[in-house]
Amino acid sequence: MKFTTKLTNLGIELSLHENGAPKPLTPATDADQKRPRQYYVYAHLDSSGQIFYVGKGTGRRAWSTDRHSLWSRYVEKHLNGEYQVKILHDNLSAEDVEEVEAAWIAQCSDTIINWFNMGRETDFEALDMRNRLRDENLSLIRQAKTIEKHDLEKAASMYIQAIEAIQAYAFITCEKGLVGKLLEEEAAELGVCGEVSALDRLSICLIKLGRPTEAIQRTDNYFALYRHDLQFGVAKRIVKRVSKAFACIQTDVVEPRR
Repeated sequence: MKFTTKLTNLGIELSLHENGAPKPLTPATDADQKRPRQYYVYAHLDSSGQIFYVGKGTGRRAWSTDRHSLWSRYVEKHLNGEYQVKILHDNLSAEDVEEVEAAWIAQCSDTIINWFNMGRETDFEALDMRNRLRDENLSLIRQAKTIEKHDLEKAASMYIQAIEAIQAYAFITCEKGLVGKLLEEEAAELGVCGEVSALDRLSICLIKLGRPTEAIQRTDNYFALYRHDLQFGVAKRIVKRVSKAFACIQTDVVEPRR
């Protein structure tokens, strides 16, 4: 025999189970599906009734489309924009809603796309390796920045080394299951992220060293590998910087005399 507790809209429910396994969570029958009261926990379901997202909130949060990019991708690309909203429990306190949401996420961990989901499939060895290699590379980038003022050539060399090291971890796959599939789709469509701050500093160094042609070549090579970084404002500044430097070279070329 085993006792388990379960939060409901009426309070805490105590259950006794002979096999030691708690009963699956079920939506509260009195949850208001149109105007949920106080804090509530909700789910998004596909056309088959499968829960693919669990959240909490107040007011109209359950119907909001202001979501993580993976939620938007799944709804738009896999569900053709169609899904159902289900209020699982409402009339909860701020403290209780956290526990109820966590319980539902744990129960639905295999099918949901929540980013914060302790039960999702993750290759932790790959994740540890990725984090370790990235931390080492970020440390190198920080070191390079500290020596720019007194050794521009060495700083540029260190930035080049850092950019070359990105490939060792940027393409490591850590997530499995549905989340992993969505991340792979996103990477295929938008590209992966690198360390654009390293390219930013490298382009400045190369231009100061009088090597704008190399700055352009390395910029082109970088964005060919890490297309996702093109969406950031710093990428536009880099492209503008190296293009301007190259244009200056062109205007400095002496035209042959007739």
